[in-house]
Amino acid sequence: MHPENPYRSDTGVEQVTRVVLKPTNRAMWRAYLIAPAIAPIAFVGILLLVVIASNLFGFEINPASVLILPVLAMTVGLVSSYVVAGVLGMPIAFFLRQMDRLSGWSIHLAALAWALFFSSLCALYLTDGNLTEFLWAFCYVGIALVPSVLLSGTVFWLLLRGYSTTSIAN
Repeated sequence: MHPENPYRSDTGVEQVTRVVLKPTNRAMWRAYLIAPAIAPIAFVGILLLVVIASNLFGFEINPASVLILPVLAMTVGLVSSYVVAGVLGMPIAFFLRQMDRLSGWSIHLAALAWALFFSSLCALYLTDGNLTEFLWAFCYVGIALVPSVLLSGTVFWLLLRGYSTTSIAN
């Protein structure tokens, strides 16, 4: 025991522990059933807040967009979220679990990598390879896509933590 700090060892070697999740298949699939739906639902909620705020402050919003955007988010957005999470996200999560690397960092890094890759593909499609326009389109698509993908990754991680048992490893 260290004389000045009773919580510090005299050896000088600090042991670092990390939490490793060992979720079951059932826990992973339960998290998958909920997490991809969060981004489209959050988009619809934010849109409702914008509509309420615009009415309070007297701004005019196109009524057609208030009807079309939630429908698109809950049809195209919801379906594409589940397809991407099922085809890409779940195999990555199972692989990370098998390698004992399933953590909040690994899930968020995988989600960020996918969001940036898809943003660059969308920007490339929108600009036909023009570099100046590509950078602007990448920023616009990335601003719309990256937070929603990271939100779904965060929900997946939190659900996994809630459904799983943890073990402490050195």
